[in-house]
This record gives sequence, structure tokens and C-alpha cells, in this order.
Amino acid sequence: MITYYKRELKGKKLKKIKSFEKNCWINVVNPTEKEISYLTKNYDLDEPNLISGTDKNEVPRVEKDDKTLYIILKILSSNKRDLETFLIIMSPTYILTLSKNQPKFIDKIIDNTTNFVTTKKLSCLMTLLLKINNEFEKSTLHIAKQVNSEKKAIVERPSERDLDNLLFQEESLNHFVSSYKYTNLVYERIIKQINFMEEDEEQMQDLKIEAKQGLDICLASLKTISNLRNHLEVSLSNRLNKVITLLTIFTVVITVPAAISGLYGMNIILPLQNNPHIFSYLLGTIVIFWSIFILYLKKKEII
Repeated sequence: MITYYKRELKGKKLKKIKSFEKNCWINVVNPTEKEISYLTKNYDLDEPNLISGTDKNEVPRVEKDDKTLYIILKILSSNKRDLETFLIIMSPTYILTLSKNQPKFIDKIIDNTTNFVTTKKLSCLMTLLLKINNEFEKSTLHIAKQVNSEKKAIVERPSERDLDNLLFQEESLNHFVSSYKYTNLVYERIIKQINFMEEDEEQMQDLKIEAKQGLDICLASLKTISNLRNHLEVSLSNRLNKVITLLTIFTVVITVPAAISGLYGMNIILPLQNNPHIFSYLLGTIVIFWSIFILYLKKKEII
């Protein structure tokens, strides 16, 4: 789907227009092959780069073709866990955005909740980059907060469910780490390719710093998760060993008395079988065995 929007400096809000106008914003969502071909021919765009904008596995990068700048970035999907590709095209006469699914921050821009003046294309680019950066920052801090809040519970009452949550959070953070690294490289390329005003260049530098801070938070959270997972695995392993040890002790404690009782239950001649106190002797033997066995376990600090 291709839609056109425009807002001039004196305009009060962003307006949807029927067709292309100079200094407009072209928003493309989940384009068909026909729409890709239309954009390629009518706006002299590179078709492979347009297709890359819908490829979930595309690597973030910056490419320049004549006067057209292609900026391929990663954005958060609707579930805030997976990553999708987002394409920004800067041209002297328009700005174009393309994605497989429309991000929420684009909806906010369309709803006029941000100052998006299409005649100021560099300002529009900064707005988009800020929105993307803020989305990542919020999700990164949310996961980091979850990890810290679950840390005490995991240490005190470890479970398999906790381990599953840690693995899920670790996977998300690994995606974020990869995205942050590529994003910083993209920011550096953008600064080299575009002649920013001093104020805008400072804002780009701030974006780089924020991306670096987000990367540091991700790496710190990953280290915490790794430590917690190791602790959890050791705790579960110790718990399993204790259960196995307990069952082994119980088996030994039951087996010996059962063997003695079974032996004297046989229909053959046995020592002291006619002694009226044989039951007391057998019971005493079993109690002595249990006492020696328990003392041995305590000495070895098994129980």
C-alpha cells in the first residue's frame, strides 16, 4: 500500500494527499510486486533496495545512488521482541519510508502527535531515527528491569520456568545487541553522507551515544542472565542429586531389613528359628544396621 502525506512549515497538521507532490512523504507498507515496480520506474529507485525493505533478515546499512540515500534499519516488531526491517529513502524532492508492517511510531506521526514537517526532510529523518531509538531504549530497559526483578526470586526459588524466561530474554537481548552494533555503524555513515547543520549533527551524535548506552545495558543484562542461568542450572542439578541420594538411602534402608525378613520367612531350617526371642534379635539387628548406616552418612556429610 502506498500513501502520500504532506505538511508544510506553515501547515497545522499532516495531510493525506491523493498523489505525489514535491516535498511530500511517501509511506509504503507491505508493497506488492506491482507497487515495487511502480516505485522503481516513477521515482527512479533501486529495486533491490526496495525489496530489502521488506526482508526481515536484511542487514542494516546505508547506500547512496546519485542523489538518493537509502537507509536500512532494524525496528521492533509489534510484539517488542523480534526485529523487522525499515527502509528510509532520502531524495531531494521527497522522503520515503517502507516496511513489511506499519510500525506504531508511524501511526503516531500520521495522527499528528509529532512535529513532522515534510518540507524539512532532515528534520523528518531525525524524527524517525529518534522514534526508532526510543522504541529500542524502552524495550531494552524493560527487559533489564525484568531481569533485575526476577534475580532474587530465581536465587531463592529456582525453577524450570525461570530458566525458560531467562533464555527467552537472552534471545531478545542478543537481537538487540546485533541491532545496536549495526545502528551505530549506520549513524556514522549517515553523518558522512549528509551535510547536517551543527544542531542536527549534535543530535546525531546524541543518538550514537544513546545507542552505545543501550548496547551497554544489553551486554550487562546478558552477563546477569548468564550468571543467573549458571546458578539456576547448578541449583537444579544439586536438587536432583539430593533427590537421587535420598532415594538411594531409602532403597538401602529398606533392602537390608527386607532381605533379613525374607530369609527368615523361607520354609527351611534356619539358626535360632525355634528361639522365642528370634523376632527381637532380628529387630535389634535391623536397628543396629540402621544406626551404623546413619552414623556413616552423617560422618560423610551426606545427610
